[in-house]
Amino acid sequence: MNDPEADYYRLRTEWLRYKSHLFDKLTGLPALPAVIEDVRKLLEAQRGVEVVYIDLGRSGWHETELGWAAYDGVVKEFSGLLSLLREHGLLSPQDIACLNTVRSDRFLLFLAGGEPGVATAARREPVLQAIRGLLASAPADSGLHSVRLAVGHARILEHPMTRSERAIQHAVAGAILMSLVEREGIDAARHEELSRMIAERRIRSVFHPILRLADGTVLGHEALTRTKTRTSFDSIEELFAFAESTDLIVEFERACRATAIGSSTQRSQPGLLFLNASARAVLDPAWGSGETEALLNAAGLRPQDVVVEITERVAVSRHDGFEQAVRGLKDLGYRVAVDDMGAGHASLQTLASIEPDFLKFDTSLVRDIDKNSIKRSLLESLRALADKIRARVIAEGVEREEERATLLALGIEFGQGFLFHTEGP
Repeated sequence: MNDPEADYYRLRTEWLRYKSHLFDKLTGLPALPAVIEDVRKLLEAQRGVEVVYIDLGRSGWHETELGWAAYDGVVKEFSGLLSLLREHGLLSPQDIACLNTVRSDRFLLFLAGGEPGVATAARREPVLQAIRGLLASAPADSGLHSVRLAVGHARILEHPMTRSERAIQHAVAGAILMSLVEREGIDAARHEELSRMIAERRIRSVFHPILRLADGTVLGHEALTRTKTRTSFDSIEELFAFAESTDLIVEFERACRATAIGSSTQRSQPGLLFLNASARAVLDPAWGSGETEALLNAAGLRPQDVVVEITERVAVSRHDGFEQAVRGLKDLGYRVAVDDMGAGHASLQTLASIEPDFLKFDTSLVRDIDKNSIKRSLLESLRALADKIRARVIAEGVEREEERATLLALGIEFGQGFLFHTEGP
């Protein structure tokens, strides 16, 4: 005999599982299969519909740099922009917005033509211009600020000899293909731009001081790369992320290192020179070949005067060969810092195997720490971790005197940030 209650819960479970494949919980948007019948009806009513495909993760670097949880926030923010467009009438009640699949960052817009048989750029371009305008005006601390979209579009025409559902799927595939072709062309142009940047040394270095919080004594300077001319990249972070996705990353980081070392004599209070390095840069044989040491000698420096910074994300995710390369750097006399501590999930075991000389606490932990007891407790825990592995602590992103005083009270030895330095043009 069937149990009605058991049947109810079984059916409810099946419905929830089915729903999870059709509706995205993060954005509140349906996936394409959930709206295809609505698109079919729109197509029959309009006789023509414009589909716009928007790939939010075109460059691929946002999620890698931000982490999936923070990037989820960006995707959710973007879906909010679509709601804003609907509120302002740029998306009509007939227009349909959805995701290509649930839990993705690829959006689809099906735009009604406004009158039967009309579905042209007259609807598409104002929508895309509004989206780009909203992205450009996003707050500086928003993940949307530097998003670069890959966009494709196609027209779906109603035809009595064609099944509407297949016509919709073919149009979506065509829009996706257009976005990929656009991205490939842009990436090729950017690869050439980066190659010229390296060859012509169109990069420069600026130096941010790292100070003892108690008395302002200079520990050293972090070398940060900047471009000499305007580029197609919205930020230096995007430039490095693109370089890391190409075969030019090692050559580019060598150029950045050479520029930083050559410019280091400009510092009025030299101290240690902190150089950022990606995972592939750490594995670069130039460190041990004598090439980098020759650059240091020319600048009056030794390996002992250099701190190689690697991010916490890189430190915890690399294989044994990476840890061996880090130990090789230390054997040559270089010191090592783990950057962005607190932004990821570094374990004591991993950090102990790297044996860093410095731990740099992430800006997100330092900002407004005088107002946040949870951040203070977390920073105390991380400082205790540093003590266990005999690493010295540097707090990044110190912008206010109240933050400096709080960090000092927590036993943080060194600090870095705009409180101590304002970068020039």
